[in-house]
Amino acid sequence: MASPKDRYEVIRKWGWGEYSTVWQVQSQLSQKSAAMKVLQAQVTDVPELQETNFLRCVLATDPTHPGFQHVYHLLDDFYLEGPNGRHHCIVPIPIVKSIFRQVTLALMYLHEKCNILHTDVKSNNILLVLPERAESPTVKLIDLGVGVFVFISTTVTCVFTQVLPELRAPEVAIGAGWGTPAEVWSLACLVYDLTTGKFLFPHDIHQQCMPHLQGIFFGPYPLPLIERGRYREYFFKEDGSPLYEWNITASKPLDHCIRRYYEGPNVDALIQFLELVFRLEPEERPTLRALLEHPWLAED
Repeated sequence: MASPKDRYEVIRKWGWGEYSTVWQVQSQLSQKSAAMKVLQAQVTDVPELQETNFLRCVLATDPTHPGFQHVYHLLDDFYLEGPNGRHHCIVPIPIVKSIFRQVTLALMYLHEKCNILHTDVKSNNILLVLPERAESPTVKLIDLGVGVFVFISTTVTCVFTQVLPELRAPEVAIGAGWGTPAEVWSLACLVYDLTTGKFLFPHDIHQQCMPHLQGIFFGPYPLPLIERGRYREYFFKEDGSPLYEWNITASKPLDHCIRRYYEGPNVDALIQFLELVFRLEPEERPTLRALLEHPWLAED
């Protein structure tokens, strides 16, 4: 068998992430195009990063599930030695409501069949696969690099979860433990991002400001949620009031922002949908299946 460096021809660099670079490659055996993710040497052997294990689980669990086709699949993996050390290389086989529905199906497959939480759902991890014929593109949820296995219904903690502060669910932000509802929060951020073309919270926001700003947009943090937070002293005073103040003039900031940037139809239904999902208490958020049945998402 040919060595890894001889099995694939690098075509071009596609992009990069927190811990890796992504390249377009062509298989020398099949002559088909694929994506190759090359992990940085310093994270190649980090035990918490189990992307290859997740991808093997995804590929083998249940190909009949409707979300199976919307998660990227493992074609090959190997290690290469470079000037900076050993790199793990992973080769996967490579419209707003349609995108969201397909991402939701992908998460349902990961949660229900593979017992995997993605933990990093964002627009950068959504891949559009363009067909050769004049058909609609297929959406793939990519990058399981910071995912976790969950074999029982419980809350978990992980230092890699929702790395970007502006995308963190409330329970993640204050260290109150998290589970599948945190992924629902991520989906709501994705809907806002794709429909308005804007990010709800700025990229340069300090993580200690997030709980208070979320409280301004979605109501005050519930005291039981604050009490569960391992890091609550970084965000709240002893009486539960926030440490940081923001000058927000709009009476309904979420409503105001959506109406300002969204020019599509059914704006009221979109606002109702996001208000339903952006609940500070994780248990109050709808399930993935309930999201697919919501009138705003169900109707094209």
